Amino acid sequence: MSRSPKNKSITYSLDAELQIRVGDELLANAKRIELLRQIQLLENLTKASKLAGYSYKGAWDAIDQMTTLSGGELIERFAGGKGGGRTKLTERGHQLLQNFSLVQDEHRRFISRLNSLANGLAGDYASRAETAMKTSVRNQFAGIIVSIAEGPANAEIGVMVNGMQIITASITHESCRELKLEVGSKVFALIKASSVLLSARAPTNSVNRFTSHVMALTQGEQRSEVVVEVADGLALVSTIANTDVDLLGLDIGKPIIASFAPPSVIIGVAA
Repeated sequence: MSRSPKNKSITYSLDAELQIRVGDELLANAKRIELLRQIQLLENLTKASKLAGYSYKGAWDAIDQMTTLSGGELIERFAGGKGGGRTKLTERGHQLLQNFSLVQDEHRRFISRLNSLANGLAGDYASRAETAMKTSVRNQFAGIIVSIAEGPANAEIGVMVNGMQIITASITHESCRELKLEVGSKVFALIKASSVLLSARAPTNSVNRFTSHVMALTQGEQRSEVVVEVADGLALVSTIANTDVDLLGLDIGKPIIASFAPPSVIIGVAA
């Protein structure tokens, strides 16, 4: 992802085409409904086809398919008269046009709400960048709380990161209250690299345990930094002793189990 110029705001835009299908077959979309709308206005299929972006034959094919799928005639033709024949919508045609317009209005409102959420993400990422500048913790993930389990002393917080992975944190009830955490809250999960354990076999604990492989390995005099990929686009950094690197036979591409305890996960929120 390219970096945006400093101080330039990021604007996200979502769009989606509304389609109504019967099984796998297309009944209506914006173009087909525009054809019906133009027929309603002009009562002339040739002109309506052109304005809706259809050839004359293409318009008939679209109307035939809509007629079959809707179970009734959508247009009726009247021959003769001054200026030639007319093409008008039937009652069923008017109803399909009206129903689609109602659904389309709701669809626009839905997309508008999604756009608002998407532009909220810009602030989330900006906050994440600021957090990264203020802490030395290598593992920082933006996420959303998906579960809170109250225990006798602590609360276990489930945080979904990267849209798929769940990280479990264990924090005190007081911290939970102070941070005003609830399901749906946007948070940051931070894990020190020294808290990420690597092993050839799965540990006994069932949470925060990820099957991964080594992406990068940097050896120091006594300790090494190991980057492992646990999912597409999601990586964990671990620092372990060089003796453990040799013991585990670590190398690029080596399968490995990465894990960390819930109490080692720090939960933060944007200030």
